Amino acid sequence: MLSHRVKVVQTLLNHIKHPVYLEIGVEFGRCFSHITATRKIAVDPKFRMSRRRKAISESKAVYTHFFEARSDDFFAQNETLLTQNPIDVAFVDGLHTYQQSLRDIENILRYMQDGGVIVMHDCNPKRESFGYPAKDYEDFKKKHPFRISWSGDVWKVIVFLRATRPDLNVAVLDCDWGIGLIKQGPAESRLDYSPQQIENLSYADLARNRTQLLNLKPADYFQQFIA
Repeated sequence: MLSHRVKVVQTLLNHIKHPVYLEIGVEFGRCFSHITATRKIAVDPKFRMSRRRKAISESKAVYTHFFEARSDDFFAQNETLLTQNPIDVAFVDGLHTYQQSLRDIENILRYMQDGGVIVMHDCNPKRESFGYPAKDYEDFKKKHPFRISWSGDVWKVIVFLRATRPDLNVAVLDCDWGIGLIKQGPAESRLDYSPQQIENLSYADLARNRTQLLNLKPADYFQQFIA
């Protein structure tokens, strides 16, 4: 059964002629291998895809690119590719820290096609342990050895964009660990936080006010988002 994130990404791509798709944080290719697009770009510091899954991934695109690199390095080294092939849909599921996820979003926005959409995973951790602000997954496991799922403080990216980017429409679907949706256009609503205040937000702040902070929507809001 396909996850909500795959359905969201593929539905967005299906509305575009000859779409370009970028995925940050591919690892085993569980999402990437299901996606069909004209051009697919995979970025991960260390791919763990089987030969079979890689072959399936390639069969669902005319052009497929694999970049085994940190996302910062990928953007720094591939300006020509991204300028010549603006991104229609991007899926961000890389390092689950606020600062890295924000850099990924800001880099993608530089190369987005008009009308493009960014989908971001792990925007609504339902437990404090899942939202622990570790520096990486290994650091998270040291503190929470009996937990597998880690969302980190990615949710702060949503707060930052809603507070600082009136030119972006930002919301989170309340499913699949929180699916962030980011597209060009006037903001539906705004938040009044400074960057320093956002840095200082804690999971307790999210737990008290997650609907307002995230512009949290039911899963079926997605149809309204793409209308």
